[in-house]
Amino acid sequence: EISGTQGNFNVKVTKLPRYVDATKCTGCQKCIQTCPVEMHSDYDIKLGTRSAIYLDFPQQIPLVTTINKDHCIECRLCEKQCPVGAINYDMQPEKLELHVGSIILATGFDEFDPSIKQEYGYGVYENVITSLTFERFTHPTGPIDGEIIRPSDGKRPQRVVFVNCVGARDEQIGHLYCNKVCCMFSMKNARFLRMHEPDAEIYICYIDIRAAGKRFEYYYRTTMEQYGIKFIRGRVSEIQEDPRTKNLTVKMENTEVDEPETIDEVDLVVLNCAFVPSESSKKIMDMLGLSRGEDNFIEEAHPNIASLETKLPGIYVVGVSHGPRDGADTIIEAKAVASAATTDLNPPTEFLEKQIIKDISPTEKPRVGVFVCHCGGIISSVVDVKNVTKEIAKQPNVEFSIDYLFMCSSPGQELIKEKIHEHNLNRIVVASCTPVMHEKTFRDCVESVGLSRYYFTGPINIREQCAMVHQSKPDEATVKARDLIYGGVARVCGLDVVPVMDIEVKPTVLIIGGGISGINAAIDLAKKNLEVVIVEQESKLGGRLNHLYELFPSGESAEELLQKKLDELNSYDNITIYFSTEIAKLDGYIGNFTVSLNNSGKLKEIDVGTIIVAVGTQVYQPEDGEYGYRKFKNILTSLEFEEKLKAGEIGDLNNIAFIQCVGSRAYPGEVGNLHCSRVCCNVSIMLSEVIKEKNPSANIYVLFKEHFRAFGRYMEENFKRIQEKGVNFIRWDRKNPPQVELDEQSDKFLVKVFDTFSQTMLSLPIDYVVLSVGQEGPTGLGKLSEILGITRSEDGFIEELHLKFRPVETRVPGIYTCASFPKDIADSIAAARGCASMVAIQQKGIELELITAEVDEELCIGCGLCESLCPYGAISMVEVNPLKIISQTTDVQCQGCGICVASCPIGARDLRWWRNEQILAQIDKILKNGDRR
Repeated sequence: EISGTQGNFNVKVTKLPRYVDATKCTGCQKCIQTCPVEMHSDYDIKLGTRSAIYLDFPQQIPLVTTINKDHCIECRLCEKQCPVGAINYDMQPEKLELHVGSIILATGFDEFDPSIKQEYGYGVYENVITSLTFERFTHPTGPIDGEIIRPSDGKRPQRVVFVNCVGARDEQIGHLYCNKVCCMFSMKNARFLRMHEPDAEIYICYIDIRAAGKRFEYYYRTTMEQYGIKFIRGRVSEIQEDPRTKNLTVKMENTEVDEPETIDEVDLVVLNCAFVPSESSKKIMDMLGLSRGEDNFIEEAHPNIASLETKLPGIYVVGVSHGPRDGADTIIEAKAVASAATTDLNPPTEFLEKQIIKDISPTEKPRVGVFVCHCGGIISSVVDVKNVTKEIAKQPNVEFSIDYLFMCSSPGQELIKEKIHEHNLNRIVVASCTPVMHEKTFRDCVESVGLSRYYFTGPINIREQCAMVHQSKPDEATVKARDLIYGGVARVCGLDVVPVMDIEVKPTVLIIGGGISGINAAIDLAKKNLEVVIVEQESKLGGRLNHLYELFPSGESAEELLQKKLDELNSYDNITIYFSTEIAKLDGYIGNFTVSLNNSGKLKEIDVGTIIVAVGTQVYQPEDGEYGYRKFKNILTSLEFEEKLKAGEIGDLNNIAFIQCVGSRAYPGEVGNLHCSRVCCNVSIMLSEVIKEKNPSANIYVLFKEHFRAFGRYMEENFKRIQEKGVNFIRWDRKNPPQVELDEQSDKFLVKVFDTFSQTMLSLPIDYVVLSVGQEGPTGLGKLSEILGITRSEDGFIEELHLKFRPVETRVPGIYTCASFPKDIADSIAAARGCASMVAIQQKGIELELITAEVDEELCIGCGLCESLCPYGAISMVEVNPLKIISQTTDVQCQGCGICVASCPIGARDLRWWRNEQILAQIDKILKNGDRR
């Protein structure tokens, strides 16, 4: 139940019982091994099995089991086996009441059930599976350990067909929307299959390939050319099975050549199914009275400027909850919605106090404490823990050693704290389970009693990497565990404290670019009471919006939308704008940048804490004569045509042809850029609608290169609508592009194009030819990138730190970007707000752990190899005297990757916390004391 209003919501939730006490469970999994019940695993999409007490997946955090009461037979074996008494059958649902200021709906999706489409035989034919099932097949933790097999007989498939758009772009079932991710998903899985089965025949059946993300077009091309995947354009009409062999026959209409096509003797068919609103999403929509869009996903407050807000103030939506999207877009939205949802909330008033850490002199003798865990018997049932503990106690510098049932438990941690005080320990080694699970647990434990976390090593993994993999060889496992701990002791003795830099972040943000992205980032940050400086190279704000007429998908006026945002921007006193200004120089680092601005030769310096690059894109300019451009009067780019529409300078709109992908999706030897510009097809849909409103009888032809990409929410529906209004879509092949000629008798253009749908050459009399030009990195971006120290990707746009997981960060800490690829307005605003979110979380200051590279100035010969290889621009060459140049690391930029250390030809570089001497001491101790059999 949810009640209240923005800033003051009351949410009543029911917390379902695990029947396992999460404060006691250690994740030892003895209960799972004991349970006699076997049931389908939801995580493995019912392909594998699990017990009635289970972990959802091996890496889950927290590593706490759950009992499925519907399948539990109450034999209580798990309760008897649990060494810490964590099982509690009497747990009841817990009613919680939460008081919150805002709500974010991130309810995900369900996979479309393809059994509805009976022609595919899903649920009838064993060898017809969904893409998520295939995904679990390929995963190393899946039900068949990463192998790809036919479900019917376990054989390796040699002829596989991937079927796209199952449950999407389908009028029969009322799912008009494009699923956005299926094309790339099928290519990823097809490539993975090729790596497993080099000789397999692999087909992808599609309607259009919508590879509309960054580097996606290159991925598509290499899937065809390097991986040998065969693409067939056409919707599959029927799948039949041979009941004897279980092989499949796949039938379709190949629309590329306008002929039927059949693929016989198929071993496996993979259905790429659409996303549909999750059941939890439907319940919340009904509970709150939220409206649904045409696609049944949650409807946004506004498709462009408020695509993360719902129509209920204070309630936000993110990810597939409001329509299909891929991982990178979802992560950008998640960052953006965090900014939006916290804007109107009161800032926190309580902060954790820092623990005082005692100083330990580098010359002080190491006093090592070693703590060895039984893990409730998981380790000690294989490894002789008692013997290992005694052997370790004999080692030099080991002051104290002890074993305990569960070191990670509260009593185990208290034991560590107690012994640190009792024996005046200054180094700690814990041998237990994986560091992934408990490194932070033990680091926090030792630091809570004043010992630096950098004097802790471990956990030395003697569970997963020793006891669990050597159950049949306990003696050897015991020796291995002992040797691993020997190495840990040697390493911890050589550790020193990693310096930590506390950086105070100046509460001023520089935004480079005053288009729709820059405007929205500024508004979000101004709402958070930060000082904002916008630097715009033009004489006014708005960027591309100043030139546009109407906007997709809503058809609203670009001018009115821009004015609305400018009015909001101008309402804040803490936003300063520099017009006709460029960036001349940048000094400093995150939190403390000094930026030199250039306005017609006049320089001005400003100090800022963080920077957002929002420079946008520029449109591709066709070459003279390209499709008749600049050769004939009425051949215009889409932007020029839109500007003339806006100014009322277009005459009779009777016969218009749009030529898509001008300057985009150009393969080697073709003119233009490789990437798809993501918005051009949508612009043609929008302009076609405008023309039809002005002249319903107009003849409009949209000539598209192989694939039409109506990308984004509601655009597939708009695509369908304009076809119903009589707009003609003609497909052409890149090997046979359209030709534009002037018919001197009629003074019209003749556009000649070979239509692959009808397999005929068409000659169209046209009044206006509109070239749908792509977008590219703006002029000057190379120079700006050099000044800022950030990099550009091969497509000419700014390179993100990680395309999927860190899509708004650059390689320079403190510099963010929402200009890494062409985007529509909704996505541009989301990226801008994502940058604003990253900036906002740093305003309380930054603690940088300087696990960074150091240089031995005496050894360094100044060759510059490390500088050339550093991916973060953290190394520079400095002259110490006229005869000597050395490399130098900027700590705040260094990410501790170690490339420079590995590449230095004379070993002059080293990495804090991972010093050569520390690692070599660890290896040396293991080899000298270990059993070398």
